[in-house]
Amino acid sequence: MGYFGVLNGIDTEMWNPATDVFLPSQFNAQNTKGKKICKYYVQRGLGLISKGPLDSKHINQMENKAPLVVCIARLVAQKGLHLIIHAIKRVEELGGQMIVLGKASDGRVHSEFEGLANLLNQGPSIRILLMYSEELSHMLYAAADMVLVPSMYEPCGLAQMIGMRYGVIPIVRKTGGLADTVFDMDDQLHRETANGGIDEGSLNSALDRAFSFYREKPEEWNATIQKNLEIDNSWNNTARKYIDIYNSVRTIMTVITRLSQSVSSIMMLLEFLVKSGHSFLVNLIRIFTICLKLTISSS
Repeated sequence: MGYFGVLNGIDTEMWNPATDVFLPSQFNAQNTKGKKICKYYVQRGLGLISKGPLDSKHINQMENKAPLVVCIARLVAQKGLHLIIHAIKRVEELGGQMIVLGKASDGRVHSEFEGLANLLNQGPSIRILLMYSEELSHMLYAAADMVLVPSMYEPCGLAQMIGMRYGVIPIVRKTGGLADTVFDMDDQLHRETANGGIDEGSLNSALDRAFSFYREKPEEWNATIQKNLEIDNSWNNTARKYIDIYNSVRTIMTVITRLSQSVSSIMMLLEFLVKSGHSFLVNLIRIFTICLKLTISSS
C-alpha cells in the first residue's frame, strides 16, 4: 500500500470575498470590480498613493500603476525571513509596492524588521506592519495582486489558499504543500492548472516573471484571477479526499479478510488430507497456500 497526503482546507465562510464584512467592497469571480476598490482603499489608507476621488476612472488609473505584493506570516525562520527581506528590496526595484504583516516572537528578528520599518515605512512603496490584525489581513488579501509565501518548508500552507480565494496570484517557493497547490503560469504543459508563480531556485526570477505577466499580459492575468477565485480549497473538498482514502482502505481490508479466511479453510483441508495420506495433494495445496500468504503480506 502506498502513502497518501491530503492538503488542509480553509474556512470558506470566514474567507469569502463575496460576503466579507471587513471589506469596503465585496467581489466574486463574476464581478471583480470590488477588488480594485479594496486595493485603492489599502493603498490610500497606508499612504502608498495620494488621496483622490472615489470614482472608477481614478481607481483604475491608480490601480494599474503598481502591482501590490503582500506577505502575511509569522516572522519565524520557517517562513523564509531572508527571502522576505530580499523580496522587499526586489519589489521596490521593480517599481511595485509591498506590505508585510506579521509578528516576530524572537527579539532579534523583531529588531531587524523594526529597523527596516523605520527605514522604509515613510517611503512610497513599502509598509512593514509588526502586528497581528484579523481585519487587516482580510483587507490585504482582498487588495493584493500577489501574495508572497517563500517558506523554507511548508507541510501545506494556508496563505496561498486564502490568497487564491481572494483572486490573488501566489508567489511561492517550491516546497511541500506550496508545490501541491501552486502551478507556474509559465508551464506550457499545464496551462489549464496554472495559477501562480513557483520557483525552486530564484525568488528574483519568480517576481520578475510575475511583474512582467501583470504588466504585459493583463487579459491573461485577469483570467488567472478569475480562475483562482473559483478554486475549491474548502474543508468539504478535503473531507471528500479523506473519505476516498478510508473507502480504499476498507476495500483492501475486505480483500485481505477474505484471503485470510481462504487460507484458514485450506489449512483445515490440509490437516484432513495429511490424516488421509494424500501426499501429492498436500504438497500442491501447501504451494498454493504460500502464494496466498505472500499475496496478503505484499498487500
